[in-house]
Amino acid sequence: MLIESIILKKIREKLLNGFAWSLADKVINQLGYLAITIFLARHIGPESFGFIGMLTIFILLTESVVNNGFSQALVQRSQQVTEQDCSTVFYINIICGTLIYFLLYFSAPSIARFYQEPLLVDISRLLFLVVIINSLTVVVRAKLIIDIDFKSQTIAATIATILSGALAIALVVNGYGYWSLVWMILIKAVIQSIVLWCFCKWVPKERFNKQSFQSLFRFGSNLMFAGFVATLVNNLYIALIGRYYSATQVGYFTQATNLSNYLMQFITSTLQGVTYPIMTSLKEDKEQLVKVYKQLISITMLVSLPMLIGFAAVSREVVLITLGEEWLPVVPVLIALCLARTVTPISAINMNILNAIGRSDLFLKVDLSKLPMTLLALYLALPYGIEGIAWAMVCTSFISFFINAYFPGKMFGFGAIAQLKIASKYIFSSAFMFFITSQVVIFPTDVATLFFKVLIGATIYTTMLLVLRDKFFLYGIGSVKKRWKIFS
Repeated sequence: MLIESIILKKIREKLLNGFAWSLADKVINQLGYLAITIFLARHIGPESFGFIGMLTIFILLTESVVNNGFSQALVQRSQQVTEQDCSTVFYINIICGTLIYFLLYFSAPSIARFYQEPLLVDISRLLFLVVIINSLTVVVRAKLIIDIDFKSQTIAATIATILSGALAIALVVNGYGYWSLVWMILIKAVIQSIVLWCFCKWVPKERFNKQSFQSLFRFGSNLMFAGFVATLVNNLYIALIGRYYSATQVGYFTQATNLSNYLMQFITSTLQGVTYPIMTSLKEDKEQLVKVYKQLISITMLVSLPMLIGFAAVSREVVLITLGEEWLPVVPVLIALCLARTVTPISAINMNILNAIGRSDLFLKVDLSKLPMTLLALYLALPYGIEGIAWAMVCTSFISFFINAYFPGKMFGFGAIAQLKIASKYIFSSAFMFFITSQVVIFPTDVATLFFKVLIGATIYTTMLLVLRDKFFLYGIGSVKKRWKIFS
């Protein structure tokens, strides 16, 4: 019991330290990056954002091939990973990244013809260089994740965000338009790569090893393919909007996606990045793993639901204040996407636990099973414009939640219904908060309306949880009180 208590204490300390730095990363960098893109959006308009949005799917698909599989394979094997493994993955990623870049380079005219936008040829050939740059840091990032070193990653991302953002602002002020976005993405990747290498101080010391490659590929190939399918499913919407609608419509949808994603990723990637190595370290202890898993679901819903549903309630004010009236068509799309994202954080944890226990084959099955549903939803929604597509995403997200929870339910006895039961207080409180705050329109300015909506929403949500006596919320309040007593 004493040894178990010490182990759990160490895990908790690692988790809290990692979470703190990962949270700092999201606060400083994602909000900073969001502020920069909002500034650019006010100056270059929806069409320029649409050009970049059209190419995003190609970058994400290639990165899912180059980055996802082998990186997570290294993390999953964290206790047995060797220098030979790291060196082998490094060489494979560079080769894959370079080959994919040249494939995309020569495909640029075809991509431009698909979207009927000749400008995309030059834009894509420069922007796709980010694939090679990011392939250089796959092993470095994996090693830092294994060590739960989010401090180095936060510092690297902060430096990259500040410098690339300053360059982008200078370019847009001097009339470079959409090129400011392209160079910001590229320079950020370069700077972040350099700083990460400086922190990690790792260089490949071994030659490529066939046995090591085969061992990692058995696990990583499933994740790679699953990542590719998941990325395709999640981004096919924007690709088809670009094909059948104007670049301006793509810009609106891209901006709505970015705003909802920043908030969702702020929650999901913080928890997922920290918890994956923790759950991996507990994969041999099923009882402890299930305990951590259940707590993660509860804490995630406690935090994510009010943030996403609250953001939907204030979306009009946020768009008017930050982007301006030119971007008002974003609002209905943003509301729908915020609702679609409410189940994404727990879906991510449900998928994460499959990776943590080494069942990437199930991860792949789950993602493949969702592809026909997404294609059907897209086919039915395309005639109804970007709002129709956004509401189709709401439907597919909720169905996907039940699909994602199927295997965890079967293996750990904690499926979709059980997860919804423990989240019922948060769902009810958030829904009530949304109903009340969305009615608030009595103030003369958008800033005043936003301020009071946030204040009213936060008051309603916390009051509801106090009345309902939610144990995680009460535990959080108790922890804050203890810390306050210590400092006072």
